[in-house]
Amino acid sequence: MRRTNNQRKGMLGQKGSTMVEGVLVLLTIISMIVFIMDMGRLLLIQQFISERTRTTVRAAVVNNWTSTQVANYLCYNSTTAPPGATSTTPGFLGLTPSQVTYTALGTAGAADYRLQVQVSGVQMFTWIPYMAGRYTAPTITATFAAQSLGATS
Repeated sequence: MRRTNNQRKGMLGQKGSTMVEGVLVLLTIISMIVFIMDMGRLLLIQQFISERTRTTVRAAVVNNWTSTQVANYLCYNSTTAPPGATSTTPGFLGLTPSQVTYTALGTAGAADYRLQVQVSGVQMFTWIPYMAGRYTAPTITATFAAQSLGATS
């Protein structure tokens, strides 16, 4: 059975439209995968910083640290800054001591005495199509009761 020219053109047009549809579906799937991976990465970074903040405030409560020691511990994992470091020298995940705020809440020695550490101004970068760019993460706050202030045993 021989096909006419019109039948051949119809078959080629059908193959072309199938390829276009396939490319559109593939593009959509890849965009969704990139979105999911990028959002997961952003949430993971925020969780890392949250956990680091909780660890720092707990250590500050137990060891009776100053605000400088707290900022250095959160950023550099040491109560002292590295040699030559300034308040803008990046440490853990690019955090700087200038992004860390240390506050004592309540009355020292009273039952309501708490220490609070906040991390703010953390810049995050995303590769999500149509949303790519730098964003500032929400402020991360950790508060801990200072019941054992100064006790290290």
